[in-house]
Amino acid sequence: MEFYISVAALGVAAILSAIISIPMLKIIQLSGYKAHGVFGWWKSTNYDVLIRYSALMLFSFITEIIYITCFSAFEWARYCAVAFYCIFAIVFVVAVRRNGANKIKFTGRMIRLFIVNLILLLAMGGAIALATYYSVYCQTLTAAMGIAVPFVALLANLITYPFEKLNNHKYVKRAKAKLKEQSPIVIGITGSYGKTTAKNLLKAMLQAKYTVLATPGSYNTPMGVCKTVNNNLNGEQVFIAELGARYKGDIKELCDIVNPAYGIITAVGDMHAETMGTRADIANVKYELAAALPENGVLALNGYNEDCKALAERKPACKTVVSGDGVAYENLVIDGRGTSFCLVAGDKRKDITAKLLGAHIAETVCVCAAIALEFGVSLDDIAAAVEKAQPVEHRLQLLESGSAVTVIDDAFNANPIGAKNALDVLSSFDGVKVIITPGFVELGALEKSSNVELGKQISAVCDYAFLVGSRAEDIKSGAVKNGMDDSKITIFASRNAAVEALKEIDGNKVVLFENDLPDNIV
Repeated sequence: MEFYISVAALGVAAILSAIISIPMLKIIQLSGYKAHGVFGWWKSTNYDVLIRYSALMLFSFITEIIYITCFSAFEWARYCAVAFYCIFAIVFVVAVRRNGANKIKFTGRMIRLFIVNLILLLAMGGAIALATYYSVYCQTLTAAMGIAVPFVALLANLITYPFEKLNNHKYVKRAKAKLKEQSPIVIGITGSYGKTTAKNLLKAMLQAKYTVLATPGSYNTPMGVCKTVNNNLNGEQVFIAELGARYKGDIKELCDIVNPAYGIITAVGDMHAETMGTRADIANVKYELAAALPENGVLALNGYNEDCKALAERKPACKTVVSGDGVAYENLVIDGRGTSFCLVAGDKRKDITAKLLGAHIAETVCVCAAIALEFGVSLDDIAAAVEKAQPVEHRLQLLESGSAVTVIDDAFNANPIGAKNALDVLSSFDGVKVIITPGFVELGALEKSSNVELGKQISAVCDYAFLVGSRAEDIKSGAVKNGMDDSKITIFASRNAAVEALKEIDGNKVVLFENDLPDNIV
């Protein structure tokens, strides 16, 4: 009977191990289910997660061995040592729930991964139960589940990979067939930043003459694009696909699915330098879109971004238009109401006041207008679409959160140019200016210097800097070197703590949230 109590306890321990593996599964998901992305995260966080799981193992082992030694004379009691691991695992779960900012997305793939992960952990629990039948001290092997959790999660991902590959191929094949059957004009949009804003603006412009479907939100992965096509394409004349990339070949893979005839590259910057390499490597990845376009296609490049403009020198097979030449802007003004400028196309001019914030808005409008004009949309219709456009969520989105607080939400993946634009916007407001930011990530060798430079820019605009996470010291050093009062800079362990501290600042406040890190970056 006592042995069966141990078996039941080990079953509970395996289930709890599956629950505490959810943070690891989330990291696998955020890394695109790629193991090298997980290893890179471990390294960038100084293997903090492995230390946490090791601590779980160590505390469990010590308490279990002491308990068994003290109570080995009592047949029923010595089989309950597993309970200590269960208690520590519950504490682990509670701690994760308090600190985790981003919830796991239980997609079909994640559910399958979780089930396989659970089965592996139950098998491990069963093996420990069998060993315990021969020696009660084998219960201490339960502690090994703690450190095994991240590796079992990776093993589960490896086991499910072949099935997921085949399953994804099914959706890709269906999407390709549907695109071929309905034959919409496909426009691909990529760039280091500005993709979603460009997609939304171009869709609004083209809707003056065409029916248009665009990938929603940040659906810019192969499965996101295929899901949009398979579920939502219903005879529209134009399909706009946002094309995201973290690794070489990602855009080519997406282009092989949708076969774009038109393309927009919004910018070439340092985003994802950690996974792509140098600025030249990033430019090569973005150029995968240009290389995929047919000879009768059209590529629009943002001529206000020098590295993007330089792609025209490679002379792609298709027609290439560069904003800043045929389509340009003048008289840019940014304030709390939005962004105003004059859009110039040939000998035609149109004054525009957009509700969108930031200097990059005028650039994005120009590169989108270059494509819209190719589709025969008038300058008046282009201007009307821009003026009606609403801010993209978490991208320089103005929020009124109270009579004394104005929030500028730019929490979606900061980059050096975007952050500079956001600080310029912040400077146009009246009131006490506060920034809450964890700084830049995934910039590889450029990360430290970029965060120091961010600190310098913050010192020129902000009254207070609330810095979060492991990059805070670099940002602070830049701000202090540039003359910002050290007492106005505070480092917090979490964004929630920084938000709570806002209550201590008197007067009308304007708060800029710059970058909100996913859980695979700290």
